[in-house]
Amino acid sequence: MERNLTGIVVLDHSTVGPGSRCSQILGDLGAEVIKVGPIGGDRWAAPWYAYGAGRGTTRARFDLKAKRGRDAFLALAAASDVIVESFRPGVADKLGIGYTAVGARNPRIVYAATSGYGQDGPSRDWAGHDLNYLALGGFLATQGARADGGPALPGATVADSAGGGMHAAIAILAALVARTQTGEGQFLDVATTDGVLALTSLNIEQYLATGEEPGPGTTLLTGKYACYDLYPAADGRWLAVGAIEPKFFANLCHALEREDLAPHQMDDDRQDEIRAALREAFARKTRDEWVAELAGADCCVSPVLSIAEVVEDEHLRARGSFSVVSHPEHGTVEQVAPVIAGAQRTQSFTVPPAGTATRELLARAGLDESTIDELLAEGVIE
Repeated sequence: MERNLTGIVVLDHSTVGPGSRCSQILGDLGAEVIKVGPIGGDRWAAPWYAYGAGRGTTRARFDLKAKRGRDAFLALAAASDVIVESFRPGVADKLGIGYTAVGARNPRIVYAATSGYGQDGPSRDWAGHDLNYLALGGFLATQGARADGGPALPGATVADSAGGGMHAAIAILAALVARTQTGEGQFLDVATTDGVLALTSLNIEQYLATGEEPGPGTTLLTGKYACYDLYPAADGRWLAVGAIEPKFFANLCHALEREDLAPHQMDDDRQDEIRAALREAFARKTRDEWVAELAGADCCVSPVLSIAEVVEDEHLRARGSFSVVSHPEHGTVEQVAPVIAGAQRTQSFTVPPAGTATRELLARAGLDESTIDELLAEGVIE
């Protein structure tokens, strides 16, 4: 099946984080993704880390500190469409592989510099991971408190995946579209923390408009209203209630035989009463009994599934939400399938062996065999 990005060549310097999440999306959409690493290096991840193990990718290794190794990389970049990197700001330029150097060889290159805090600003050189970006972007401040009073850990790579990886992929796709009109590439400064701001925008914009600082239990999204909350069932498992619109809440109240609650959905002084009534009602049956009863009631109730339940869920299986990947060391395992519309969801992938395809890729880029042999002998490519 030819996919939307078939024919697009992506060079990816990242190993984990938003850069690799981005290149995974591009690869799932059909791009050829080449993982670029140092001599003798690049991470060989377990197969369940799809974005690190590099399903469907090839590998190339260069000594970027050596002139001939750097020149070999630039030759490959000249025959590519996209570069994704996640160096500290300024490092790629010091290595001689930044946007200016690559653009001189290939004006059509779309160059995405992914980072935690951006290419400029006083915090640009801070080290960080997902949790740090969520902290600086205000996301953690609105999470419910844990036992010691601090914000709860999100339990997912929200910043890397949605804040950075998806935003980088969107920016790259837009730049590729623009290139069809102008013939020119672009430099893209993708800061993961900027993406977190977009994820937290409802709370941030409420504060900017009203001066009221959102926090746990103070807004609809953080638990102020009983109609948008989590409730335990009789078996100790949980239900998610997202009945925001009055019609959905009225349907829920009817199903629970508590029609008297419906008119007071957004009454601030009645929330404790409504929440207690919902807890009492949900405690009468098991989670799955409620799901069976409420599925057709149009009231925005769903089960809180464990990971073990997620991978066996009937709906997700019917959607083809899991793919098979063949790993040269670990055999065949399942992974989450490509989720972006336009990707081929039900497909099998092969994780490449630990070796590289540098020779083949450079030959395709126009280097002759004798030159490639020299580079290999010098140890500046691998």
